[in-house]
Amino acid sequence: MRRLKVILPVVTVAAGLWAQTANKPLTNGDIESMLVAGVPESTIVMKIQAAVFGGFAALDASSTAVIALKQKGAPEAVLDAVVWAEPFDVRTKQQQEVDRAAPGLPSSAGVYYREPSGWARLRSFLVWPPWYSDWDASFRRSRETDVPVSGSRADLQIHDRQPAFYLREPASNGWQIIQFALHADRRFLRFVSNGEFAASDRFVASDARKVQITRLASEVFKLQPVAPLEPGEYALCSAMPGGPNARVCYGFGVQR
Repeated sequence: MRRLKVILPVVTVAAGLWAQTANKPLTNGDIESMLVAGVPESTIVMKIQAAVFGGFAALDASSTAVIALKQKGAPEAVLDAVVWAEPFDVRTKQQQEVDRAAPGLPSSAGVYYREPSGWARLRSFLVWPPWYSDWDASFRRSRETDVPVSGSRADLQIHDRQPAFYLREPASNGWQIIQFALHADRRFLRFVSNGEFAASDRFVASDARKVQITRLASEVFKLQPVAPLEPGEYALCSAMPGGPNARVCYGFGVQR
């Protein structure tokens, strides 16, 4: 019971400091003002902790800033708290950037589209163009290959002819929008090879659509086709790092 009596006042004070902090980010200037006013060391440390937990810390832990706090009389515990808090401040700012650019965007890596009902995550699939075992220098020639993809249509069907997709933590920036070829209710991605050994296969040029990629925040990008898409089935694709000819793709359909 004694320990509980000690802990409860601390929690109560921290909650109060958190509420005070919520209206205004805590800066080095605020800490300097508290030092000049003679606020106890433990209270300043709790103020820093409350700001971090509330997502309102805006502290500078650079060498110059720490020296300035030291010259204002900051004790070791306060300096340590500022250094401890700075990485949380960076993550908070990054999340605030995302919230401004794409409110509510899920925190897990992936490709998303904002529907009227909320965020939809696109399902991914992997594509490998076939490797020809009969390659021979005397038979170098261009080949076109249709790679089938399961299903006749993607789960995500949209009416926006120029949709915006949001990429969180993409493994690559080399993204393309590719239109599927449709045969007998099946979807195919068409590749062309120049016949050179170990050369990377490419999507058929007429199937590719130009895209614009905009960085919105740290590890968050918006991807949008430059021109409106015709109705049909499409894949948003990117090369896989370290995977020769392998692509990770996300399917979607554009309705009339």
